[in-house]
This record gives sequence, structure tokens and C-alpha cells, in this order.
Amino acid sequence: MTDRKLQILQTAADVLENKSFAAFSYQDLAERLGIRKASIHHHFATKDDLGRALIAYYQENGDAIMGRLAEAGTPGQAIAAMLDLAEEVLLDAKPSHVCPSGAFEIDAGSLSDEFQTAIREFKQRHLDRVAGLLDAARAQGEVAFLGDPADQSAIIMAALQGAREADPVLGRDFFRGVVRQLKRSMGL
Repeated sequence: MTDRKLQILQTAADVLENKSFAAFSYQDLAERLGIRKASIHHHFATKDDLGRALIAYYQENGDAIMGRLAEAGTPGQAIAAMLDLAEEVLLDAKPSHVCPSGAFEIDAGSLSDEFQTAIREFKQRHLDRVAGLLDAARAQGEVAFLGDPADQSAIIMAALQGAREADPVLGRDFFRGVVRQLKRSMGL
């Protein structure tokens, strides 16, 4: 990947912290980067191309983080570390910042079928990875929860994303409480 292409992706990721995907334009990126829109179109012919590249960028970063967490100890320790990291990362963000995943979901109805599929696959990959950790941790007696690991993974994702979206109104203590309760509910 060229330096310029990476710079465009990083700038788009930064813009997504404050706007939904549909709410920003190539002009917004060009102004922030001090380049012409044509330069962005050279790297990403369409906004869908940029969106799919952003999904891949987030996936690569997420895979690296989850890989490090999984190598850090037992599956239960990896789950606890993942929740701690979510709290740290999401609470470091300004309350007005939008979760990257949420920035795409808000606009899902107006995105192409191909782009919606990419978002769904991105989310499912994360859900599956967490479900695998949950399954392994439960098998080793590190966590306890009722039901299927995939359902527990969905609860974790929904709780974290919902708490992040509620943060501007309910405050940081609300988010911290959700993380604490997730841990307690699994015996962590």
C-alpha cells in the first residue's frame, strides 16, 4: 500500500470518528489532506471502494489486537483483557466520537449490497473470534455463561456498542458499569 493510500485511509478513519460514512465526502478528505479529490479517486475510484478498504484496514488492526490478546495467556485472560482494552480504547475517545462499526451501520440501508456484505463479514469475523475464546475459556472452567458461545459473543458486542453509543448521554461510569457487569456475569 502506498503512503498516500494509507494516509487517505487513516484520514477517513479519523473522519469516521465524527461522522457516519454517508455524511462525509471526498471533498472533506481532500481538504483535510491538502490534496485534490482526483488524488483520492486515483486510489479509491468509488466511495464503496474506500469503504471496503476501511473495513479491511479495521479488520487487519482488529486481527492484530485479538492475536496479541489470545497469545497473552489463557482464553479467559484474553477475554478479560479484551474487555479491559475495549474500556480503555472507547473511553479514551471523545464522547462525541462514533464507533467505527456504528459509523457504517447507521448508513447500512443506503450502502451497496456488496458493501453491506463486507460489513456483515467484518462483524461476523469478530463475533466468531470472541465466540471461540468463550468456548475455550468455558471448556477450561475459566468462565461460565448460559447458552451458546456465539450468543454470548453477540451479547458482549451489543452491550459494548450500546454502552458506547449511550456514553454521551449517560456518561463514562455507565460504560464502565457495563464492562464490570459483563465480567461478573461470566465469572471474570
